[in-house]
Amino acid sequence: MTAAPAFAEALNAYPLSAAGRAFLQAGEFGHVIEGRVEASAGGRSMALIDPATGQAFAECAMGDAADVDRAVRSARQAFEDGRWRNLDAQEKERRLHRLADLLEQNRAVLSDLDVVDGGVVQTYSAFIVQFGIDTTRYYAGWPTKLEGAMPAAPPDCVVQQLREPVGVCGVITPWNGPSAAPCGIVPALACGNSVVLKPAEQTPLTAILVAKLCLEAGIPPGVVNVVQGAGEVVGAALVEHPQVDAISFTGSVDTGRRIQAAAAPSLKRLSLELGGKSPQLVFEDADLEAAATAVTGAVWGHSGQVCTAGTRVLVQRRIHDAFVEAMVQRSREIRLGSGFAAETQMGPLISQQQLERVMGYVAAGRREGARVVLGGERHGTRGYFHQPTIFAGVDNSMTIAREEIFGPVMAVIAFDTEDEAFAIANDSDFGLSAGVWTRDLSRAHRAIQALKAGTVWVNTYQRVNPSIPYGGIKQSGYGRHLGHASLDHYTNLKSAWLKIR
Repeated sequence: MTAAPAFAEALNAYPLSAAGRAFLQAGEFGHVIEGRVEASAGGRSMALIDPATGQAFAECAMGDAADVDRAVRSARQAFEDGRWRNLDAQEKERRLHRLADLLEQNRAVLSDLDVVDGGVVQTYSAFIVQFGIDTTRYYAGWPTKLEGAMPAAPPDCVVQQLREPVGVCGVITPWNGPSAAPCGIVPALACGNSVVLKPAEQTPLTAILVAKLCLEAGIPPGVVNVVQGAGEVVGAALVEHPQVDAISFTGSVDTGRRIQAAAAPSLKRLSLELGGKSPQLVFEDADLEAAATAVTGAVWGHSGQVCTAGTRVLVQRRIHDAFVEAMVQRSREIRLGSGFAAETQMGPLISQQQLERVMGYVAAGRREGARVVLGGERHGTRGYFHQPTIFAGVDNSMTIAREEIFGPVMAVIAFDTEDEAFAIANDSDFGLSAGVWTRDLSRAHRAIQALKAGTVWVNTYQRVNPSIPYGGIKQSGYGRHLGHASLDHYTNLKSAWLKIR
């Protein structure tokens, strides 16, 4: 569980903030259980790899079922003894606001960690860090507003409807936005729950830092525990643990299916935010300059490793060729490199495995007859970079139009009529999000009604706000993150009958 001295040379090469360097050099990268940083019960550890270089820069604890059990039992005890659950609501709010302040104070460290272990570029990291802070502030105001009700009842009774915390919540977060970890745990905390956080094994450092900041903010030991390790071991043990009451998972469809099956015997409450193959519909009356800029940004952002990446670009045939050329021109000079470089516009993929996955999809696109009009190759020989890639001549039945690639690969599909565009957009197993580009207000309303997706953006894309629910339908999962809607996952409604006559 060290960063130094074995990795000192690697760390010295990074232009880290002073606080970021201190955190990494301290090397306290164990699990956080009952307020202590601990090694794995089995003594195992795993290397952390910088995806921009392919080189290890630190190692952290690699957990197993025994570590999960320790963390869950700690969280259960914290819940049952009421150290957080029974705290006055205003005091909960004060401490959660203090957590937001600490996140603000540590934004440079959070950004450094995003770049080093997640390959995130500075602009995207700035957004993710700020979103984590804003989400914490939003939910920090909820403890005093979790009100019940007094529904209509027979005249001889008074009925109270109470909203209570669920208990121990397992939160499993992905690697594509490490500093968004607070978005997963703070809603649960606002409702009075205890949390066991399992970060992606590629990006565990932010979760460790956030758990430490929770303690500093006054959230009692045991209320937020962290166990890192392989998903098929740590994640599976968390889902299957009998003392875990609810699971929130963000990740792939295949993993989501396995979680659903594993949770079935205990009937755990689940919230699953899974994959996407989001369409962007560009009509001939759109502001094509604005659309071309936003559509390309929605695919190249974080190298396409975003669930809402609008990788299926549906373009009305009359403007098809000109619009494709506009996107190519905007994308041709994109600068790839380390997120530490201010000029970098697109960073690496997360791992060698993900790079090979993307290259496999590009090969499938070529094999099935799509035409590469930009990119199509690995970039460089160091790290896990892939060129921004645009395919034209794509049919919606092709593999690159059906499956989530999670990389910088765009599939452009031509359409003639509005109804055809809606049909193509909806012809997908996914339903996370969609974008529409048009100046026609009536068409925009028709699109909102027609498109089968959890979120529809019109003349903008990938806008999010802590107060606005977000989630998918179909194979993109169920349940909602953000907003008031997410609180339903973390609370139970209890009806209490009092006979008065």
